[in-house]
Amino acid sequence: MTTISRRSMLTGASGLAGLLALSACGTGSGPGGAGGEANLRFGWWGNDVRVKVTDEALRLFESRNEGITVLGESGNFDNYFDRLATQVAGQDAPDVFQMNEWNLREYADRGALLDLSEHGFTDAEWPEGSNGTGVVDGKVYGATAGVGLQGVMVNPQVFEDAGIDLPDDTTWSWEDYHAIGQELSGATKDGVVGAAYGGSDQITAAFWAGQQGNLVFDAGKLTEDPAALASWFSYWLGLVTDGTTLSASATAEQSGVPIEQQAFSLGSVAMQIIPVNVVIQYESTMGQELKLLRIPTQTGKKEDLGVWYRASQLFCASSASDFADESGALINFLLNDVDAGKILLADRGTPPNTTVLEAIIDDLTPGDQRVIDYMNACEPDLVPAPEPPPAGAGAWTAALGRASQDVMFERAAPEAAAEALLAELREGMQA
Repeated sequence: MTTISRRSMLTGASGLAGLLALSACGTGSGPGGAGGEANLRFGWWGNDVRVKVTDEALRLFESRNEGITVLGESGNFDNYFDRLATQVAGQDAPDVFQMNEWNLREYADRGALLDLSEHGFTDAEWPEGSNGTGVVDGKVYGATAGVGLQGVMVNPQVFEDAGIDLPDDTTWSWEDYHAIGQELSGATKDGVVGAAYGGSDQITAAFWAGQQGNLVFDAGKLTEDPAALASWFSYWLGLVTDGTTLSASATAEQSGVPIEQQAFSLGSVAMQIIPVNVVIQYESTMGQELKLLRIPTQTGKKEDLGVWYRASQLFCASSASDFADESGALINFLLNDVDAGKILLADRGTPPNTTVLEAIIDDLTPGDQRVIDYMNACEPDLVPAPEPPPAGAGAWTAALGRASQDVMFERAAPEAAAEALLAELREGMQA
């Protein structure tokens, strides 16, 4: 049976900065609007399932808070941050909105967000450190909508067909991951490879650097040392070159492809690094149970895992809202109310509130429960989350992707690509 641990459990940088600089922020407090009514707007990205469950939770909130209405504004991720930046600059931001870790500080530093701890939000029943990515300079500018980790998604059938045992993920290193992937590529039928290319994975790249003691973003600042990123690029180039992954051209063709058309879903890849909650979508697509393993370490020692709880998304409130307390109350309800939890379940990742999680555990799918088991198993070896990345870090994902592709196609050496990547980020942050 699954148990819940109670231990410590876009726009370019310069463009966003320019838009936010145009906005002036005034914080509302208490019930606002005519007749004491509050008409909130709540913006988020997500699929049709998320729209349905979020709307249901919002209607429940309204039924318990007479005089408050909430208008949902959903959209897709691709243009979400462009739209949000424009709304903030035009003093037309939703009262409450979804955020990610890479853009949080950009908005916080420019005064666009409320300190939620002053407006009714609490994380008292959350595992220690699970809201670390929402805190800037001691102020709670974001609330974790779902807790997540990275993991290696494994297709056990490919291992079985190749006659290779699943590895012990508490002792494997990145060298082991490469060697096992290469062995799989050589032992399987034509077209099947051991591992998906991961060089453009901004989350795991940050963990890789952390495992080397050289965080990409630390104490709200960008690293000056390109060594960890250079070794990251070099590692993945080696996997492409020896056939452990798909070829560079085949990997490039996978970009933006929906899950049902991805090589892993088609049985052509044995291992792929993912945010662990995404495994549910792959299992649904493939019609089979998959396995989650820890990401490897540099040393092969489990205590050197070097990863931390991540927010799948964050909920934030606009400092320009006329309904600051109501906005805080809405966020607190969505994340800390058991009945809201029974509606939202694990749509945005594992619920951070342990009381909510206990109440809904039997309603979760077997896949969601395996994700929770995986996270509980990793918990003793997690490290505290660093401060949110500095303003301008929203460019990190796209910039890493471009640099990674340059290395993959051998248009740039790993060291040069790492230096150019940091220079690009640094320039954007200074703009």
